[in-house]
Amino acid sequence: MQRLNKVKLSGRSGEIVFSHEHYGRYYYKFMLTVIRRSGAADIFPIVIEDSIMRDNDYNGKEIVVTGSIRSMDTSKNPNKHHNVNYIAADEVEILEEQVPEGDINEVEFVARSCTKEPYAKLTSVTHRKVSNLFVAIPREYSERADFIRCTLWGKGADLAVEVKRNDYIKVNGRLMSRDVYVNGEETESVYEISVKEMEKLEDEE
Repeated sequence: MQRLNKVKLSGRSGEIVFSHEHYGRYYYKFMLTVIRRSGAADIFPIVIEDSIMRDNDYNGKEIVVTGSIRSMDTSKNPNKHHNVNYIAADEVEILEEQVPEGDINEVEFVARSCTKEPYAKLTSVTHRKVSNLFVAIPREYSERADFIRCTLWGKGADLAVEVKRNDYIKVNGRLMSRDVYVNGEETESVYEISVKEMEKLEDEE
């Protein structure tokens, strides 16, 4: 099956801090603020290796990030999973100014559906049809996968209902962030894909 996991974002970088060390490689993290056409902001965590960052200081600057979606299971309970998403940066370009046409937010990947019985429902306020798929994006040269939720609207929601568990799909869309309440008190940022186009693929394996 085809392996595909591409993200391209532009926006303003936040403060760069040390993230972690892995097999002698050092990684840093910053938050990227991406402005929607509506004026609302999405804020995404970006992780970058020091060999890519070098001596560049992105703090407070307009940049373009290309990379891939990643997830990390932060649960300490082996019987439960709590996936936290971030963007693993492959390349960062510093811009002189904000992108004139508006911030870039493009996502494309091939994934396997993990949703057993997807269904569509109407939103309570706008009465617009919506469906969700939880998917696994296989990594290149690895048996591991990265997990994220996809949201489909209107006719896309009807198509999502036809996707069965373990079916492969190709997705084009945009990455979105939102805050949710945990235990009714604290908020936590979660990330999902707003799907523009989805294609069901035949399993080549």
